[in-house]
Amino acid sequence: MKNKNIKYFIIIKEKSERITNKNFQQINKIPLYKHLLYELKNETVFVDTDSNKILKEKDKDKKLSGINFYLRDEKFVKMENSKSFNLSPAYLMIKNFLDKYCDMNDIIVCSHVTSPFIKKQTINKAINYIKKGYESVSACTYNYEFGLVKKNNSFLKINYDGKKLKKTQNLDPIILLNGAFFIFRKKTFLKYKSRYSKKHFYYEINYPESIDINYKHELEMARNYAQKH
Repeated sequence: MKNKNIKYFIIIKEKSERITNKNFQQINKIPLYKHLLYELKNETVFVDTDSNKILKEKDKDKKLSGINFYLRDEKFVKMENSKSFNLSPAYLMIKNFLDKYCDMNDIIVCSHVTSPFIKKQTINKAINYIKKGYESVSACTYNYEFGLVKKNNSFLKINYDGKKLKKTQNLDPIILLNGAFFIFRKKTFLKYKSRYSKKHFYYEINYPESIDINYKHELEMARNYAQKH
């Protein structure tokens, strides 16, 4: 049964830089952007898009009939296309969505169509942490490898000192943020002006749900997985 107090907010762009027409690339003969939308078909979903192509397609595809699509505000489109505006307007777009469609205690799930294998069951388990008292939740992956971060021409060790050789299973994990989902209440976002809070939970997800398509090799990984399953 649909929970009206849980609302999904999804931003979909028509153009992409690293993969041409990324959101329209086919995975098992289905455009990338539809995989997540099909998974959430019985939920309260809002899609903010700058794509007239997607708006036309939603009238043809019965599986998208219960989803609320709307055309992106022109001011956000200009921000995205402006060379002088170096930040993503995503937070402003979230605020716009919250102001128009959400109550203060609504639980908001910001998800990305670039994660085609994320399951509603996984998101529901993550939502439970909001109900347990956390103010916000985000998807992440745990990496048990020797890690460094590069700053200018320097390499800084993260989870080892180089003097003692530890087994990888004994390393502190490097936690990598994953864009599969961010969860918070409207009041939390307005309080912190962020998808993160002082009481934030990092929810671990694993392969294949952790596949997040930003580069061509990730698209091929997703296609290969989909063909085999």
